[in-house]
Amino acid sequence: MRRESVLHIITRLDPGGSAENTVLSAERVAPDRYDSRIWTGPGLTGAGPPAEYRRRLAGRLEVLPHLLRPVRPARDLVALIDLARRLRRERPSILHLHSAKAGALGRVAAMLGAREAKVVYTPHGHVFAGYGGETASRLFTRIEKGLAPWADAIVGLTTDEVRAFLEVGAGQPEQFCVIPSGVDLSPFHPLPGWREEVRKELGIPPEAPVVGFVGRLAAVKGPDIFLEVAANVLGQNPDVRFVVIGDGELASGLKRRAKKYWLDKAILWTGWREDPQRMFAALDLLALTSRNEGQGRVLVEAMAAGVPAVAMATGGVPEVIADGETGVLVPAGDVVSASKKIVDLLAAPERRRAMAAAGRKRARERFSLEVMIRRLERLYDGLLAGRKPAEILPAD
Repeated sequence: MRRESVLHIITRLDPGGSAENTVLSAERVAPDRYDSRIWTGPGLTGAGPPAEYRRRLAGRLEVLPHLLRPVRPARDLVALIDLARRLRRERPSILHLHSAKAGALGRVAAMLGAREAKVVYTPHGHVFAGYGGETASRLFTRIEKGLAPWADAIVGLTTDEVRAFLEVGAGQPEQFCVIPSGVDLSPFHPLPGWREEVRKELGIPPEAPVVGFVGRLAAVKGPDIFLEVAANVLGQNPDVRFVVIGDGELASGLKRRAKKYWLDKAILWTGWREDPQRMFAALDLLALTSRNEGQGRVLVEAMAAGVPAVAMATGGVPEVIADGETGVLVPAGDVVSASKKIVDLLAAPERRRAMAAAGRKRARERFSLEVMIRRLERLYDGLLAGRKPAEILPAD
């Protein structure tokens, strides 16, 4: 049986939700029917994808040197020409573009070199806000509106993401469907002894209340807001410890700011970890302080690990957290409310246990890897059969 070719393009496979989503899609979508590969750029460090991704995608991953995430007009033109030339040679059945930059370059390149391909575009978030000022938002809006007709399917991680596109006129309703970013939940169920082991490894007292931040240390993820929240919480409960799991361009500045907030003795910076599932075992609560989130994949991981979250209600986050049931939502940017909810939950272990149980169930039923793969397979099959996304995957 002939397998249809699927080509994924993403500017970088640095650690993060969109990268893991892309890799899992290439790995797991019906390998008996689809031959999936990934083209990506050299990433933030220039070293290319992590060794783990290279291992998992052996022979199916190619790094294109000019495919960069930042806007670089001269390099972007070279990348566009290169992509068009490559697509003309490869002729994929399905071209799946991930995130805004690859979505823009890939759609133009497809018009130049692969018009017969079914083009799927997953923005992986709300591209109209949170990544710059008003000027940047207007530019992103114009680009998305102009390129929307060049996609056969636009995949939102949440219904709120789809709504944001439709509100600005970037696409028609029939082009859209919702496929949550699925998480392989099995590694996140904590094993006996993990909590004690990890706390000992990190030098955290066994009984100390611990609040974690997990993600890129970039402005859109709000790590500076997390430090403000941490300072407020520490003022109310000096026994609390904070763990920042992740790295990024803001790391050194954040560490200097933590000292100004007198947090240096209460906060631990782990950098990127290859064992995030173990790290969750050390936490009592997760704090998500993002300025913009398409879905909040880390929230699903936390639910699977039995860690309730206090999360700022931005983007698709309210569709992940069942407020008061699996975690607590607070208004975006509201440091005072977030601090109060964290202090209250740390003092309520029974409530946290109930939220943990509800969170595991919600993660399994709505956000598992299996759910995502089934929906992606239905989308690919339907597009190749000539159907519209909204017909293939109608809103729940």
